[in-house]
Amino acid sequence: MSRILVLNGASGSIGAVFGLLDRSGDALRVVAEELAPGRGGAEQLPVLLDRHLQATGWGASSLDVIAVVVGPGSFTGLRASLALAHGLALGGSARLVGVTVGEALGPALQAEADGQAVWCVSQARRDRVFIEWHDTNGWHVAAAMLAELPQSPASLLVGGDASASVADVLERRGVAAQRSVLAGTPVASIASAAAARLAGTLPPRAVQPLYVDPPEAKLPQPRAMRPA
Repeated sequence: MSRILVLNGASGSIGAVFGLLDRSGDALRVVAEELAPGRGGAEQLPVLLDRHLQATGWGASSLDVIAVVVGPGSFTGLRASLALAHGLALGGSARLVGVTVGEALGPALQAEADGQAVWCVSQARRDRVFIEWHDTNGWHVAAAMLAELPQSPASLLVGGDASASVADVLERRGVAAQRSVLAGTPVASIASAAAARLAGTLPPRAVQPLYVDPPEAKLPQPRAMRPA
């Protein structure tokens, strides 16, 4: 049996998700799960960690795997959740594993799609979305404005927290866009993707933020020196 911590700070629109699970063979059981809503939700993850470790009687040193979503998503949320994940891994013996939203939702979306193409779409900033899709080379990600979505297949399944707005745009183009029932990213799906990565089913991925857009913040420009 292994103990798994799941941290997901990628979604700025929904909030940050915390989970504790145990795994015995192929069976996963959710021990604790909580949503910290809003754009500042990822800042609450250490509080949720402390609360649920005390409630379950698990110590931080007893964790076997830390599964953290690396993106695409909120800059602030990803930094906060990844910093917590790395700190816990450094302080204990847990294996640290990063997965993307698409890698976590992919198996369920592909099963639901029944042979259709799949887009996993996440809300970005200001009418902008991240799009993950899968081909023979694995998962890929891009960002686009809602009004400028890339060319899509004639029919596809759209899942993720931006699925409704993306499907609306695609339908106005004449695309048969089916909305998936999967909008959020279940903690069990994240844990399963982490297990697949550890088993080598998913290729290796650095546990670093998957930034698609450049940061909004700009470094201050040096001031020109004035002659005395």
